[in-house]
Amino acid sequence: MVFDAHSDIWTDVTIRSLQGETDIFHKYHKKRLEQGNIEGGILAIWIDPPYAATNPYERFLQITAAIEKEAAITKDFVIVKNYEQIQSAKKAEKFYVIIGIEGLSPIGENLDLIDVYYNLGARHAMLTWNEQNPLATGVRGDEKRGLTKLGKKAVQKLIEKNMILDVSHLNEASFWDMTELTQGPVIASHSNAKALCDVPRNLSDEQLLKLRDLNAVIGLNAFNCFVHPQKAEQNIDNFVKHAVYIAEKIGVEHIGCGFDFFEFLPSETSSSFNEQSSPCIKGLEDCSKVPDFLKALEKAGFSKEEIECISYKNFHRVIKEILH
Repeated sequence: MVFDAHSDIWTDVTIRSLQGETDIFHKYHKKRLEQGNIEGGILAIWIDPPYAATNPYERFLQITAAIEKEAAITKDFVIVKNYEQIQSAKKAEKFYVIIGIEGLSPIGENLDLIDVYYNLGARHAMLTWNEQNPLATGVRGDEKRGLTKLGKKAVQKLIEKNMILDVSHLNEASFWDMTELTQGPVIASHSNAKALCDVPRNLSDEQLLKLRDLNAVIGLNAFNCFVHPQKAEQNIDNFVKHAVYIAEKIGVEHIGCGFDFFEFLPSETSSSFNEQSSPCIKGLEDCSKVPDFLKALEKAGFSKEEIECISYKNFHRVIKEILH
């Protein structure tokens, strides 16, 4: 079975819910997840364009309303808040969801709104998406700007609430500021190795070593632009090379899955950060193809035990430690 540390399904649920649809997870996502042997994951609340630049808090309210509406009627998933609830969901053969936060822009400068997320059920958070906000700086912000004083207070509050800290999307200055404030573990839910694909969203060797020291797990990201700079080389084989590289650099115990599939989103939502017609790599077009990724790992020399760790055990180790 597979744990996916980053999914944008809530965005799809919100868009369709506002159009009057219901039971969206069942209609559009359940079958593919089952085909991919994905048993659960972090479904992130992401403030999608254009709302990120206009009224992120209003969009946050729309997303949370859609989540509550979906959770009230579904028989296909359960929202979990700790490791024990994950185990219960597995026994009941239910898809388990950790609600995540992909950027805290909706709270502005009001840290009390972190409690609103927490009470909704969120147990995971990133300070930013790509944007620069009152807390920190994403990869499209000022490269010299890191965490603000308020951002450091936000990190401390997240730690005190036993929420999973996620460094994906932070620029390097914010990354180093955040990692100085915690003893770990943390996660990079959906990032790859910069040595193989030199884009701001991927992690340098120095960052990988720091994440190793924090007992972190890095979710391999299947978004094509983060796999290889050349479109013709954006395929499953080069995706697996990121797993090989990170394993050799810091150990297989620090690798997981954070596929970032979003092929189901409308182009007007994804076009602000994706110039290609499809975000997928060849051979891993959506979550139903994840078994092919596991076979590719085996072909690359990973043992059965190592593949199980990448599939779910490594992320479960971190979740168990934080969400106790």
